[in-house]
Amino acid sequence: MPGTSFAQAQVRQTPSANSQQPAVRPAPTTDEATRVEEVVVTGSRIRRNSEFSSASPVQVITTEVTDLKGIPDAAAALQTSSVAAGSFQLNDQLTGFNTAGGGGTQALSLRGLGEQRTLTLLNGRRAGPAGTRGQVQAFDLNVIPQSQVDRYDILKDGASSIYGSDAIAGVVNILTRRNLDGGAINVFASEPVEGGGQQYRIDGAYGRVFDRGYFSVSAEHYRSEPLRRADRDDTRCVQDFVFQPTTGVRLDYTDPATGQLKCFNLANGYIQASGQNLVPTARYGSLYNYAVPGNNSPFPGFQRWGRAGYPATYTYGPYDSALWNRSTLISPAERTTVNFTGGFNLTPGIEAYTELLYNKRESDQYGVAQIFQSFAQLNTLFGAPNTLPASNPNNLLGVNAVTVTPYESSSHQNIDYYRAVIGLRGDAAFAGRDWNWDVYGQYSLSDGVYDNGPRLYLDRFLALNSPNVACTNTPLGGNVSNFNCSSLPGGIPWMSNRVLAGQFTDAERAFLFVEEEGTTTYTHAYVEGLLTTERLIGLPAGDVGAAFGFHIRREELDDQPPAQAAARNIALFTSAGRTQGSDTVRELFAELELPLIRNAPLVDDLTLNLSGRVSDYDSYGMSETFKVGANWQVTPEWRARASYGNSFRAPSLYELYLGNQTGYGSQVAVDPCYQYATSGVGTDIQSACLALGIPGDYNASGGSSATIFTNGGAGVLEAETADTMNLGLIWTPGFADFNMAVDYFEATIEDEVRQFGAYNIIEQCLKGKTDFCSLFTRNTAFNVVTVNNSYVNVAQQDRRGIDLTLRYGRDLGFGQLTLSSQNSWSLEDRVNLLGGSTEDNLGTTYNYAGPAYAGNVDLTLAMGDWTWFYGVNMIGRGSDLSQPGVNEVDVYTRYADLPNGISSADCSAANSYCVRFKLYTEFTSYHTTSLRYQTNGWTFQAGLNNLFDERPPTVSTGGFRTGTAALNGYDMRGRRAFFRIGRVF
Repeated sequence: MPGTSFAQAQVRQTPSANSQQPAVRPAPTTDEATRVEEVVVTGSRIRRNSEFSSASPVQVITTEVTDLKGIPDAAAALQTSSVAAGSFQLNDQLTGFNTAGGGGTQALSLRGLGEQRTLTLLNGRRAGPAGTRGQVQAFDLNVIPQSQVDRYDILKDGASSIYGSDAIAGVVNILTRRNLDGGAINVFASEPVEGGGQQYRIDGAYGRVFDRGYFSVSAEHYRSEPLRRADRDDTRCVQDFVFQPTTGVRLDYTDPATGQLKCFNLANGYIQASGQNLVPTARYGSLYNYAVPGNNSPFPGFQRWGRAGYPATYTYGPYDSALWNRSTLISPAERTTVNFTGGFNLTPGIEAYTELLYNKRESDQYGVAQIFQSFAQLNTLFGAPNTLPASNPNNLLGVNAVTVTPYESSSHQNIDYYRAVIGLRGDAAFAGRDWNWDVYGQYSLSDGVYDNGPRLYLDRFLALNSPNVACTNTPLGGNVSNFNCSSLPGGIPWMSNRVLAGQFTDAERAFLFVEEEGTTTYTHAYVEGLLTTERLIGLPAGDVGAAFGFHIRREELDDQPPAQAAARNIALFTSAGRTQGSDTVRELFAELELPLIRNAPLVDDLTLNLSGRVSDYDSYGMSETFKVGANWQVTPEWRARASYGNSFRAPSLYELYLGNQTGYGSQVAVDPCYQYATSGVGTDIQSACLALGIPGDYNASGGSSATIFTNGGAGVLEAETADTMNLGLIWTPGFADFNMAVDYFEATIEDEVRQFGAYNIIEQCLKGKTDFCSLFTRNTAFNVVTVNNSYVNVAQQDRRGIDLTLRYGRDLGFGQLTLSSQNSWSLEDRVNLLGGSTEDNLGTTYNYAGPAYAGNVDLTLAMGDWTWFYGVNMIGRGSDLSQPGVNEVDVYTRYADLPNGISSADCSAANSYCVRFKLYTEFTSYHTTSLRYQTNGWTFQAGLNNLFDERPPTVSTGGFRTGTAALNGYDMRGRRAFFRIGRVF
């Protein structure tokens, strides 16, 4: 196969005696000594090799290691790497959260800078995004068939001058297996000891290498079973997990019915009326004693619960729900992937090649939510009261009330992803130089259908909660969904035990709920050409390497929400219009590698790498990027490396064209003038609120939530820019098989694209920055009515840290021992927002940016046909106590006890109702061990993940958690056994 492909080079490979690649068998040739394999080199368009000798820091994760660790998919392989594990990731633990790319998407964020600032390549080529809903932006790791991956290269440095937009935090290059000559089949299973969250994979591949070409075809099917909240002790029960501030005694209430600590899962099946929370006596019957202080319910058949200052009223609070228990902690998913790779030598110097991939993902998130009388948009526009009116025939109390009922709130995705690469590459002699060239086109399409599960028609919900009638055909805001109350003339008995428990009749469900599908397509197409030579000109220290290229790309996004959502006719959820737009970029790039000095005192070799790129985007204009790198081999044992450059990120299509998304925020959450006299805001804010005529004790009484609009910023947004620097020192002593690399990194991102936030917008106006004052409105009662919180270039982010990479090998006589370790420490993680506010997220929990440290240690002992592995993944301590408004000891009205004199909000008082919260996460480590046996083409492997069944750290209410278990980088499945059987032929 002549020539080289994009960022590829031909190098000689000599497999070790113990190396067996189950899915790859080298093709026999007449001269084994000349056998070559294409190897993609990440970080340069010019030839590179080891992670311990390149000018830029590269972390290599081989599937030899991921197989030994029992890692079943690409997301787990990358998100648990040291450069990612310490920061928040888009993973499968986010049921109920609104995430970029839609539910089920898994993407990689390097160094905590966001998945949108990490570029993903597939075999050295930019890969197109996948997902659903309007915020598709990053490459979805679900697309990758783990069984066909050869290795992952993670470039831990900015590289926009090499690869273009998004390569700010770094680049991950996913390299699939090549040159398959034969076949293979593998079966993998992972079984948690406690059940739930099982993972299964079966894969097969077949390929041939012949005189003028090669081909391989592979298929993989992966299935992940749901892990539900009820499947683990620490996720099924949402305890407060609070303590007495001085003695440390646990304060959580005990549930008299169970004798266990009270679970505050999801409040449901109750009524709010006359300022009281009311639970029907029939719900629990005689399980509880209701004759307790504070239960002064005036309504027969209902008990007052959750009354602040009266602890006993919390013990029978209605927090249990079967829907809560069945909700997913880890989303189930099923994926099928088919992959084809082929090449054919048209002439001795020209190869035609192709890569074809199809991936289908079906994923689900099973959740639960509350139905309560809130008509947000209609309240704002037409004054619809957020209550079940006293005059409604289904109101049994005779006063305005709110009923709270549980219902299933789930999401489902079905995504087809197509990718095709077709190209020509080869080599040629020109002007006395040997050149390699590569011209190819790539096209990818993400075609997704999503179903948000049962949602409520807003117009019908209001029709059933209107004054004087059980149902009206003419609710405020109109009959949008063309309903007729004749199908439900008696309305819905909201206060019945049946409905409060979430049990609707078929007729009620057909009238009130809607299930409909939205569609999302994302097309990503480009043409690229590359011309490289290892000898442009000769210098005294060696030959100058060079690469020149062009890139033309077009991306299109079209998200069409379901009809009722697009019509703003869904209750209790945000909604958005159609998001549709495109962008085109034209780029030229070049790279030079200059050998400056060789074989001089203290300079065995000094090489300078220069690269630059010019990008012209239709959406905003020009970006120019550069990078300078130096690689200094001081002695055979010591090497220093350094790089400095700038990178950029063009605004995502959804940031440019998001279709008028509508959400809601409470008055206290959006308005700095809310009770400004006692809230602790600055004197400048107090003076501004007073000047508007707003009283100091203003509490928005009777006001509805503010409507918050978010639109794309096309015509306004500019590209994000970043300055990145890396300094590294590498030691490779001659007396041992040992390598050590220490790298210091810095990244400063300017003009980050974010939503500034409704509160910040209003605050800046009150501080005299009049440009913000047109972005929100108030009514005559001073309530904030609307806020325009669209995407803007608003922030600067600074990130600094140190990486340490170690590798040691030794021949023990009976086997080969290999010890490796990757570690990353953050030294700074700071965000400066427009207006001067600063966020310092260093060393937090995943509620913010994540812990400051993450690392791993892997030990492998290869003994002929046997291989034993032991590995430890580590996540450092995280704490949120340095965050604004976060206090370790603070008031918690649930633990006030007025009958016993616990009544002070002063935490220094002996009778305060202050508690101590645990808002930090301990250092956590996960151990894995496995044993593999290979013989006559067979592979048998068994192992244990999370050997000591380490559970996620426990955090108090207010933390980022499910139950009491902290999210998002921790292992939720627990101890599990994994097995793999494979056969090559």
